[in-house]
Amino acid sequence: MFTGTLPVLLCLVAAAYGGKEKPVFSDEIKEIIQTVHDECVGKTGVAEEDITNCENGIFKEDTKLKCYMFCLMEEASLVDDDGTVDYDMLVSLIPDEYYERTTKMIFSCKHLDTPDKDKCQRAFEVHRCSYGKDPDLYFLF
Repeated sequence: MFTGTLPVLLCLVAAAYGGKEKPVFSDEIKEIIQTVHDECVGKTGVAEEDITNCENGIFKEDTKLKCYMFCLMEEASLVDDDGTVDYDMLVSLIPDEYYERTTKMIFSCKHLDTPDKDKCQRAFEVHRCSYGKDPDLYFLF
């Protein structure tokens, strides 16, 4: 895992995508994104098309996709040993210019992350809700 760099990276990627215009990243960041993506695709077997479709609001009810979403958080060191996502840590890493909008999106959906559900299902529901709250800001790589 990329414990120091990845949490910041994930927040930047999630937040910097406002307006659905792809941000420009350094080669180093692109490499980290690709590594995490490849790691989670390898672990889950999710189809690339299913990941891409989420940016258009198409959230396929698929265990592989759901677990891919959880894997991203896990690889970002934003999950504890019990599978609980640290949303406070997540929002603390968001750049100032996106903080208010992203915080509103995340915290209005985190109530769906309840311990009575499978960790992958919880991640999926928060992602789907986040898209619904702010589709122009939502991004999944």
